[in-house]
Amino acid sequence: MKHLILIGILLLGACEPHETKKGAQSKIHLLYIDTSKYAILKFNSKNDSGLFDNRCKPAILTADDIDQIEKIIADTVKGYNNLIRKNNQNYNLGYSFINRPDNYYKQFITVTNLQGEKEVWVNCFCYNYLKANGQDADYWKKGIIRVNDGGNCFFQLKINLTRNVLKEFNVNGLA
Repeated sequence: MKHLILIGILLLGACEPHETKKGAQSKIHLLYIDTSKYAILKFNSKNDSGLFDNRCKPAILTADDIDQIEKIIADTVKGYNNLIRKNNQNYNLGYSFINRPDNYYKQFITVTNLQGEKEVWVNCFCYNYLKANGQDADYWKKGIIRVNDGGNCFFQLKINLTRNVLKEFNVNGLA
């Protein structure tokens, strides 16, 4: 029992705020990257040039970056859902809400752009797609999932992490 209490105290201490190089306080929310729902794909200037300028360089994505990305996704989806709610009161547009974006699987491609800033492209898709697809369970961790249509089960964002700015947001259409 004493060992469990000691381990608990040590774990709590590991999550205390720490000093960054700029002297600001921050908390670590993710101690590791959960690869059961996240796939970090390396930027390939030949294959992924439609996502970024082909002169961009691959960059490393950290757990703190993912915290930042998840917050931007939550804020963006909230705004999107509010817009859909408002517009559907006046028109039957056929758009659907995005529910629980934290439950979506996500693919990340991270680069350093030509201005030296870190940017990330995020591809989000729901579990039903993986369940319905007959390929091996980890194929989505090896390459970009691209589909036509699919509605709110698929959405993408491009984020400038350095400036904490959403650059693009897209929700797939319906067939």
